Amino acid sequence: MKNILLTGGGGGIAKAIAPFLTSESYRLLLTTRAADSLKLFCEEHSIPAEIFGADLTLPAEVEALFEWTETFGGVDVLINNAGVSHASASWKLTADELHRLMEVNFYSAVRCTQLALQGMRAKGFGRIISVSSVVAHKPAFGTSAYTASKSALEGYMRGVAIDTATKGITANTIAYGYMNAGMLNDVPSPILEAIKQGIPQEQFGRPEQIADAIRYLIESEYTTGQTLHLNGGQWMP
Repeated sequence: MKNILLTGGGGGIAKAIAPFLTSESYRLLLTTRAADSLKLFCEEHSIPAEIFGADLTLPAEVEALFEWTETFGGVDVLINNAGVSHASASWKLTADELHRLMEVNFYSAVRCTQLALQGMRAKGFGRIISVSSVVAHKPAFGTSAYTASKSALEGYMRGVAIDTATKGITANTIAYGYMNAGMLNDVPSPILEAIKQGIPQEQFGRPEQIADAIRYLIESEYTTGQTLHLNGGQWMP
């Protein structure tokens, strides 16, 4: 049985896709800062998962997380999903604010990827999938910091793909648009309708479509260094 480690397990998208990632072939490992809350959620929704509490901005806690994964045989698939949103006009954005955002949205993925690669290289197999956003390609007002963090993540994944191309390891990114889960549930209806009008398909995505993309990237040994776009046509490369 191979292990999937999903970071940011307490977020709305992670909770929505977790049920679709469990199978007889994969054990689901989740990490979040609020581990007790996530354990309760998984119990209430009958999601078979192992859970570890960690702050991924702290190197010592990331190391403890990966030591914990070794008790299950290590990480075969890493999904870098931990992240936070941020809204601020660029003339108000400070370097310190951007640094704090990068710690969560970018450097947490770097820390996890670096440790995951140690075990993956030894096994000769690995899948690293990082979660980005349509905003990295089509920014909205006030998203300069968030755009920068996700753009950095996508560039990093392309570099990882080159470094590991002959090691049985792939590295890819999924950039999704507005999904019917997570933070979208807190947006007032009039704003939701305005957002929907900006999507050519005039509908929000379903979380299981993200899970479908993850499964594809796990199974596809010849797909690496790519960004898969799931956005209903909101942005087209």
